[in-house]
Amino acid sequence: MITMVIQETLRLYPPAAFVAREALNDLKIGSLNIPKGTNIRIPVALAHRDPVVWGPNSVRFDPGRFANGIAGACKAPHMYIPFGVGARTCAGQNLAMVELKVVLSLVLSKFEFALSPNYVHRPAFRLTIEPGNGVPLILKKLY
Repeated sequence: MITMVIQETLRLYPPAAFVAREALNDLKIGSLNIPKGTNIRIPVALAHRDPVVWGPNSVRFDPGRFANGIAGACKAPHMYIPFGVGARTCAGQNLAMVELKVVLSLVLSKFEFALSPNYVHRPAFRLTIEPGNGVPLILKKLY
């Protein structure tokens, strides 16, 4: 379950806002012609919220969508790109996943937490996606 929660969090809030590539050949995607040498930027957060790929509830946080892995989560598994795609995929993605699981497990085993009633969900799309106003938490140590 922790893997599914992390995967869904990375889907909605990927660490990088864009994946950039250069067209190695002339391309045609639908009605769009892309000449060789054109720089292409894929907005990861938009790709991860596309209802054509992720279904009608694409903007809802639903870790269960990953119950059958990434391939079962969406219609086009190659569109799950929180760590990039292709030859330039993040070399540290496996380490990052292990670290996330360890840290999250430790925090959840020692604390109970909830969002402050003053929290306003306002993601800021900058170089990375981050909370626009921070994330005030109410922490309670577990015994």
